[in-house]
Amino acid sequence: MGLFGKKDKNETKCDVCDLELPTTERLERHKKKAHGNVPEKKMDEAGGSPGEGGLW
Repeated sequence: MGLFGKKDKNETKCDVCDLELPTTERLERHKKKAHGNVPEKKMDEAGGSPGEGGLW
């Protein structure tokens, strides 16, 4: 019958980073903030890798 069995899909676990959250509302907030709008890094016109600095 399956009336009291476990749910197949875990609704409070992030599918991107596998973080377990207490509620579905928190999961939605987490996804929007952590995995939502990821801006692309801008490259300097001077060249080089982005971690090298370049101020001095």
